[in-house]
Amino acid sequence: YDDDVGFRAVRKLRDLARTKDERPFMMTASFTHPHDPYVARQEFWDLYDDVEIPMPSVGPLDEKRVDPHSARLRKVIGADETQITNDQIMAARRAYLANCSYVDHWIGELLDTLEYHGLADDTIVIFTADHGDMLGERGLWYKMNFFEHSARVPLIVHAPKRFAAARLATLSSLLDIAPTMLDLAGIDVPRSMDGYSLVPQLGGFEDTLRTVTGEYLGEGAVAPIFMLRQGKLKFIYSEPDGEQLYDLNADPRELEN
Repeated sequence: YDDDVGFRAVRKLRDLARTKDERPFMMTASFTHPHDPYVARQEFWDLYDDVEIPMPSVGPLDEKRVDPHSARLRKVIGADETQITNDQIMAARRAYLANCSYVDHWIGELLDTLEYHGLADDTIVIFTADHGDMLGERGLWYKMNFFEHSARVPLIVHAPKRFAAARLATLSSLLDIAPTMLDLAGIDVPRSMDGYSLVPQLGGFEDTLRTVTGEYLGEGAVAPIFMLRQGKLKFIYSEPDGEQLYDLNADPRELEN
């Protein structure tokens, strides 16, 4: 599937380079990898031969330390009924990294195509994702929760003619993507739109008081689950599950509520 996405995206960029239509374009290339099932092509799997890949930093938690939502997730994904060996965990994590490299390959193809056709200097590229993966952390897999491995995703804005390279600490959300794109295009952002333009942050302005929100109602949830994050504090609440508050400075592994 992702080969087809990459092929069509490259072909579309070449079509745009040939057209006489000078209007700006917007294109989405939506890859499924890296994702379960954790299966990788040989050439990308082999990139991680003899590479030290860390095991989960937090193993399965005992009943006294696991939160109610995570306990339900373990049942939903069958973790309570499946014995997973260290070799299987390592293979899954290696395949996940291999599939990251597979996506990197296609991103490189797209950037090279922009460069070859003279479009690179005038095209803004945004790279992000919709979720992470627990990959065995806390004995959990997939997504479906607000722990860092699941909820934290990449966000890269590539516009070297407009912004200097920088890494920012300001919290951001996928809700910010649409207003940011409008702002970058010189279009007024409707006040009713969720999220905030990140253009000030792209220019170097840090907003350390920024609060981002999240809501989840999917597998393993029996009522809406809400998340608030400001600075290094993360608050998670769902009525049947009680409250969770983590200080990610003092407790980056989210073990002390």
